[in-house]
Amino acid sequence: MGIFCFGAIVLIIGFIVFTGGFSSFRGANERFVMVFHENVYGLHEGGKVTLNGVRIGRVERFFLGDATEDGPVPVLVEINRKLVRRHMVEGGNDLFDDEGFFKPEVLSRLQAKLIQESFVTGILYINLTNSNEVNEKKELYGFREIPTNASIFAELSESINLEKLSKQISDLMVTATQKLNDIDLNELSLDFSKTNNEFQLFLNQMSKAYSPLGPKLSDSVDEGKIAIGKITQLATSLNTMLDPSSELRFGFTSTMRDISAMSKSLKSLADLLERNPQAFLRGKGETSE
Repeated sequence: MGIFCFGAIVLIIGFIVFTGGFSSFRGANERFVMVFHENVYGLHEGGKVTLNGVRIGRVERFFLGDATEDGPVPVLVEINRKLVRRHMVEGGNDLFDDEGFFKPEVLSRLQAKLIQESFVTGILYINLTNSNEVNEKKELYGFREIPTNASIFAELSESINLEKLSKQISDLMVTATQKLNDIDLNELSLDFSKTNNEFQLFLNQMSKAYSPLGPKLSDSVDEGKIAIGKITQLATSLNTMLDPSSELRFGFTSTMRDISAMSKSLKSLADLLERNPQAFLRGKGETSE
C-alpha cells in the first residue's frame, strides 16, 4: 500500500511538472496576426501553419467583427518552438536564432498565403515564405502582423474578372448602338449618290472631249463606270445592314446581351469555387425525403 501511494504521488508530481513546463514553454511561443481579405472557408482552428511547406505552428483563433467593409479575416497563429527546434539546423542558422525564434531580419520579410490542401476536403492551411521585400513593422491586437498575399483562387478570380469584362461588353454595346443611331444613313446615301452622279458626268464629258485619243481611254472610262456601279451597290448594302431594323443590328445587340449574361454566370461560378472548392467534386447531393 505504501509503495502504491508513493508511486501515485510521484505520478502526480510528474504530471504537474510536465504540464507546467509545457505551458511555460508554449507560453514563450511566438504569435503573429495575419489579415486575409478573402473567404477563409476551410481554414479551421488548429489548422497547420507551414514555412516553405514544413509545419511549424497552428491556427490559434480568429478575430471577427472589427471591420466589415471589405470583409477582412484576421487570424492569430502560434509558432511552435518545439517543432522549430526539431527541424532547425544548429549553428549558422539563417532563419532562426538559438532559441527557435525568427531572426528580426527574416521576420521583416515574411509573407503568408492560404494554400488549398485538397480539392476533395477543401481544407486550407497557411504557408509562410521569405520574400525579398522588407515589410513595415505593424502590430494588430497586440501581436506582430505578417503581410498576406492572395490565394490561387483569389488571383484567378481577379485575373479573370468576368464582372469587369461584362461591364466592358455592356458599355461597348451601348456605345456601338449610340454611334450607329447617330449615323444619318439617308443623308450619307444621298451624298454618295450625288458624288457618284458627278463622277459619272465627269467621265462622260472626259470621254467626249478626249475620244480622239483612242480606244484605250474609252476602255478606262468604261471600267471607271463599272467601278462606280459596284461602289453604289456597296453603299446600298451598307445602308441595308446598318438600318436600325436590320437583322445585323438586332443580331449584334442580342449577341452582346448573351455574352454579358454568360460572363455574369461565369463570375458567379468562379466565386462559388473560391468559397467552396470541394463543391465541384462533391456535387449537390441527394434530396432528402
